[in-house]
Amino acid sequence: MGNCCCKSGAAGAIAATQSDRGEGGNPSSGIGKGTGRSTLNGGSGVGNGKQGASAGGAGGLGPTDPNYGAVESTSSVKVAVVVRPLIDLEKAKKAKECVQVEPPNKIKLPPLQLGSTNTEAYNFDYDRAYKLDSKEESRRLFAELVQPLLDRYLQGFNVTVFAYGQTGSGKTYTMGTAASVKEVSGKGESTGIIPRSIKSIFAAMQQSRADYDVTMKVDFVEVYQDQVRDLLINPNEDGTTRMPVIDIRESPSQGIFLEGVREVEVKTETDIAQLLEAGNGHRAVAAHNLNDASSRSHAIFTLTLEQRRKPTAPPDSKAPKFLKSKLHLVDLAGSERADDTGATGKQLAEGININKGLLALGNVISALTDRKGRRHIPYRDSKLTRILQDSLGGNSETLMVACVSPAQYNQEQTLSTLRYASRARSIQNSLRLNSKMSAEEEVLYLRKVLIERENEIALLKEQLGAGATKGNNNIRVTAVAPPSKAW
Repeated sequence: MGNCCCKSGAAGAIAATQSDRGEGGNPSSGIGKGTGRSTLNGGSGVGNGKQGASAGGAGGLGPTDPNYGAVESTSSVKVAVVVRPLIDLEKAKKAKECVQVEPPNKIKLPPLQLGSTNTEAYNFDYDRAYKLDSKEESRRLFAELVQPLLDRYLQGFNVTVFAYGQTGSGKTYTMGTAASVKEVSGKGESTGIIPRSIKSIFAAMQQSRADYDVTMKVDFVEVYQDQVRDLLINPNEDGTTRMPVIDIRESPSQGIFLEGVREVEVKTETDIAQLLEAGNGHRAVAAHNLNDASSRSHAIFTLTLEQRRKPTAPPDSKAPKFLKSKLHLVDLAGSERADDTGATGKQLAEGININKGLLALGNVISALTDRKGRRHIPYRDSKLTRILQDSLGGNSETLMVACVSPAQYNQEQTLSTLRYASRARSIQNSLRLNSKMSAEEEVLYLRKVLIERENEIALLKEQLGAGATKGNNNIRVTAVAPPSKAW
């Protein structure tokens, strides 16, 4: 995998807007981090052995603050644990904190109290661990783990970031799924992963438009009661409650994709913010004992980026001609216990389906990390695991954000989440550069370019015609006296 990352250094089409931070490569560890500014050919600087040291000079995007240490790009699933502060409900119950965070990557839990025979504390190691009690910690999470993945996304690799945890653990807040248009497109600093990602991506996109045709499309779906629903279509906009049928398909060129989903092309941060806000407004939510606005579905917000090098761009044999990458931002519904939530009727049925999907996800993770070499991976056991097939064990660089409550009465649920996250960290993905355009994509692109050129020609003709008419209206005829005879 190190070789793959090293060779991809010349693959980045979009230039960075931030400066790199990093040290020179270490020949023994095979990791090299470049300094300076990343360019159109900026890579991640990861290789094996001596290649890692030399590749470090290529550099990729990175945080500017030396206090931040970006986690290097690898083929394994990366895991961060986020511990939120006590919320009002927990404070009202006079809950005590039981989760101890030891930066940069350790979590400790005391022994379980209720009839447990274990008398030792639980210790866990992850890629990073954060106590998310300030904007600085939110900033650090993004700089150290999310931004490096966005660099890879801009270089033509698929990326997934998903949040997992019990209901009320802060997943939607951490992801920023419920962010408003103002939070995403405003000038102030956003806190969620999604708003920060949108701002970072669009800032970088502006640097590449001189040499590349850049297109971004958005789709937003939820898995509710194990059915895929399109959140960008208002179920009542045509006067009915019918929703389009969305099928999960797979092809050698596209991998896993959704057939029938609405994809919307976006030009600005505001465009994408409006879609996020509108889609979130259609998402299924409900109140119960642990959360006033509990998500009743798994939400998947996807940004598909296509980059095509313009014929007018300066010749560069190393520059990619075409790149297509997908960024999946996933806000999973929280695991629930009916006794804790007090759910009945419809909400109880929703909770059962949520847990079924998460159980299927856990089974996929267990199968992928089974050292006995079990070959069958049960992706088809649920719609959720089928959609995330490329993200877990497939063609994607993936970050799992495990969100936990610090309250002692939630310790059993927290321990379950931490164990779940530990297993996920052992998953190995098969990352590859997406630089091949299918025949269908080529035809669609050429048709789009032809229409754009025809529109430009029509506009120029209209402007020329208007200019000629205006010029004729301004013509003035002045009588000139004949020249006098000189003789």
